[in-house]
Amino acid sequence: MLAIAFQVGELRLALPASFVVELLPRRTLRPLALAPDGVIGLLPFRGTLTPVVDLCRLALGRDSRPLRSTRLMVLSLPQDPGQRLVGLLAENVLDLVAMGDTLPGLAVAGAPWLGEHLAHSAGLPQLVDPMQLLPAELAALYQQAAPA
Repeated sequence: MLAIAFQVGELRLALPASFVVELLPRRTLRPLALAPDGVIGLLPFRGTLTPVVDLCRLALGRDSRPLRSTRLMVLSLPQDPGQRLVGLLAENVLDLVAMGDTLPGLAVAGAPWLGEHLAHSAGLPQLVDPMQLLPAELAALYQQAAPA
């Protein structure tokens, strides 16, 4: 299995490629009034308005830098019923790495989405659990939108 490696400031992270629907260059988003922390706007994507989370804003309190390697990763996350789409903006989205042996990561208060480190990849990227990544307010919006 493969993972997409990227950076959030100095942090080297990765997420399983199986969640990724599409990688897009950084683009202008539709504003979202009263957005939850970390949500920077809405991306028109395949007939939907997909919320986008800036990982640098979420983890570091600053916006992702406008680099050529700053990319928007559109993820498909399972939800009962069906799926939900979410966009993640991150810096230096450049590498595919093999997911193999892992080393335990440290549990960080307020960041339950950080998991184990990939043992045989340069920089020992830490795995991101996309199911734990959404700000609670955004995850609650998805639950309200689901049919009963």
